[in-house]
Amino acid sequence: MAQGLGKEYCAMPNICQSDFGRCDSDVMPAGYNMSVDDRPQIGVVPYGSVISNCRMPRVIALTYDDGPSENTKELLDILEEAGAKATFFVSGNNNGKGEIDLTPTWTDTIKRMAQEGHQIASHTWSHADLDKASWESRRLEMLKNERALANILNVYPTYMRPPYLRCSNQTECLGDMRGLGYHVISYSFDSTDWMHKDNLTSMTAAFDRVLQTVEVNEGRMLLIQHDTIRASAIDLTRHVLKRVSQRGWRAVTVGECLEDGPEGWYRSPGWTSPSSTADQGCLVLSDGFCGKLGRFKTKLECVRSNIKCYKHVKQCEEGRVDEEACRSFKELCLVQSLFCAQCGRSKKNSPACDIEQLNVFNHG
Repeated sequence: MAQGLGKEYCAMPNICQSDFGRCDSDVMPAGYNMSVDDRPQIGVVPYGSVISNCRMPRVIALTYDDGPSENTKELLDILEEAGAKATFFVSGNNNGKGEIDLTPTWTDTIKRMAQEGHQIASHTWSHADLDKASWESRRLEMLKNERALANILNVYPTYMRPPYLRCSNQTECLGDMRGLGYHVISYSFDSTDWMHKDNLTSMTAAFDRVLQTVEVNEGRMLLIQHDTIRASAIDLTRHVLKRVSQRGWRAVTVGECLEDGPEGWYRSPGWTSPSSTADQGCLVLSDGFCGKLGRFKTKLECVRSNIKCYKHVKQCEEGRVDEEACRSFKELCLVQSLFCAQCGRSKKNSPACDIEQLNVFNHG
């Protein structure tokens, strides 16, 4: 067996030769371990049991696995033009693409998903088979992806789809997902894109055949696609949007099709750690606003960063931005200003004036 470095040898899930060293998925995203966070189970959508269709009639929930990918930007353009929403089941570091919170292209893409009203859900860190994984490995797959997404958005998902749709009661996987506070999503129709990746005719024929069997006025569909497969992400999506529009249906997120509002799609970390935030990530994200803190390592840099923070608050308040987002970011600026005042002093317990030392407790 050949040995080497790079994604040709080290990429998960199928290429890495772990017997010879490390896999690219072995890395742990920066930030505190969020396994300690409280995870209350709220709302009407069940936790830790497999959900395979929508509750709301006359909708299709578009879902895309394995991304982001080189196709995602164009896919988002198509959805925006059609006024459609979708759910992206994101993997953190699969197929050698690089960690989502350390690769600017993926960070920007995930931010755009959120800003345009799409739902971001988990597809594990490295696309692992959760039924074959140990309890510890299973949790790590979920916790790593949570940490990376929180480094981009300062929230993490309550929805997930297991790779290969393998997560059963027999292996206690579903119980583990319930314990972590996840809704487990399957599908009502498989686009079959993975069976014939370049055969659009087969994909569209399969979709049309099933759509004809679904009642128009009371029917619904939860469709699975892969945004790593171009013919599916781009061409099949255009076809699907045209067909459902002809029916008078809407394309929506999984959360909406289950009658769960956006407030139920994510959790906030117990602590916000600005030092682990991705370079283009947001501590507060709302439509048209991405609240960030400038990095600092001295008291002067801390003060300058804080001045910029309050300038961003003013921009937020003067723009057409959600008031709650502006309030949350203003509170973060206040915490930073208190930190800047206390840091670097001669007192024994005074923290160093380094962003690494700044952590913000999130209330409720």
